[in-house]
Amino acid sequence: MADKKAAKKTAPKSSDLSKKTVLELKADLLLARKGLFDGTLANPHHIKAIRKEIARKLTAENSAKAEKGDK
Repeated sequence: MADKKAAKKTAPKSSDLSKKTVLELKADLLLARKGLFDGTLANPHHIKAIRKEIARKLTAENSAKAEKGDK
């Protein structure tokens, strides 16, 4: 009768992104953008995911600095 909805699958790259530092993510972003212009990038939405992860990490770092009182 009613089919169950398939569970959302997270991309395997998202777990890899959370373990990387900001500098590593920026290097990945550079390579992804280069691949976009070369035509070798398979998933253009990967660029957006990298940018979001960089923003998340920078926000976490800035909020940690604000809690310490460092400016």
